[in-house]
Amino acid sequence: MTSVVVVGGGPAGVLLTYLLARGGAEVTLLESRRDFARRFRGDTLAPGVLEYLDTLGLAEPLLADVPHTRTDAFRWHTATRTWTLVDYRGASARFPFYALLPQAEFLPWLADRARAHGATVHMGARFSSLRHDEGGRVSGVEYTVDAVTHVLDATLVVGADGRNSKVRQASGLAATELGASLDILWHALPRRDDDPSYSGLDLFGTPHGSLALLDQGADWQLGWTIRAGSLAEVRARGVDALRDAAVGALGWLDGRLDDLGDVSDLTLLPVRITTVERWTRPGLVLLGDAAHVVSAVGGNGINLALADAADLANRLVGPLRRTPPDPRQLDVAAAGLESARRPGVEREQRAQVRTERAAAERIGSGDDGPPRALRVLSRIPGFPRFAGRRARVAVPAPVAVIAGAAP
Repeated sequence: MTSVVVVGGGPAGVLLTYLLARGGAEVTLLESRRDFARRFRGDTLAPGVLEYLDTLGLAEPLLADVPHTRTDAFRWHTATRTWTLVDYRGASARFPFYALLPQAEFLPWLADRARAHGATVHMGARFSSLRHDEGGRVSGVEYTVDAVTHVLDATLVVGADGRNSKVRQASGLAATELGASLDILWHALPRRDDDPSYSGLDLFGTPHGSLALLDQGADWQLGWTIRAGSLAEVRARGVDALRDAAVGALGWLDGRLDDLGDVSDLTLLPVRITTVERWTRPGLVLLGDAAHVVSAVGGNGINLALADAADLANRLVGPLRRTPPDPRQLDVAAAGLESARRPGVEREQRAQVRTERAAAERIGSGDDGPPRALRVLSRIPGFPRFAGRRARVAVPAPVAVIAGAAP
């Protein structure tokens, strides 16, 4: 028996586990994989998230312990010019940048601190099903480790197991696709000492769509943006077309992509924008991508998920410190999370749908530059910094019982 079981060791699940344990609550995390290694997942921590981690005493040790890069701008490049579309230097006094910090390093770092506060973390624990009490309330989970089934009763179950959430499927809560228009093909290659420097978040216009370049310190991540559902067409054109587009935009890549023998050597990320009819059922709450998938194109999925976790922890930690916790109070806290967070998330999603549709149209027409409106606005003095402040992800400050505990 545990007070809370968190299913899914992504950013939202690990942060929630840490915060509840730090606040003195009994919490168990179940992660299906045996490690936290995640390739081509959201790695960009926003200034507002770094400020939040700083209130917990975590930001400085995190940035000191975990190798990362920093970017203070988002730039769009074509063969003829470069646009600085967003400038993050005004987004925070202490952290005027996005930290590009691999989840494979961030998540175990935070999980170790959750364990130090008494959280139980089970790796290789695959969720099987939800348990219910006589009244139909969710009352725990079944999961397997090495094909052995285990039962864990809990006062509250948190589904934080990502865009293809098995917890959500088991709950019967329906997800609706809002119409993403883009997919991304990812590839990583080692960085060399003499490679050029960029802002860290860069897009390069090509004849067949934009090419994202992310500076991961030891590696570059390349992401070819294609129209959603067009993978068959891309395969028909062959990997040479993608390689030529990348080398045409970034000449220093010449000879660096020769290991790509086929399009299948790239990692496809189908971009999705998904809403769920409800985030809660009695005894259950969904978090992060399990509740709302946002486009990877904007890079804020991880930050919205972390904000979800921070908000939910604030609402749960008080009721969870009571012995025994009152299930009704936990359900009220879960419902409060959805009421507070859903409007802002859905605004972000609607904006992303519009942005992606416009991007897909530009790809179809061969336009390699940013939207015309952004081209005009970026020329206005101060607009990029204004955009950086507007883009910041707000995270609710931790309640006293969490803030006052040792990091």
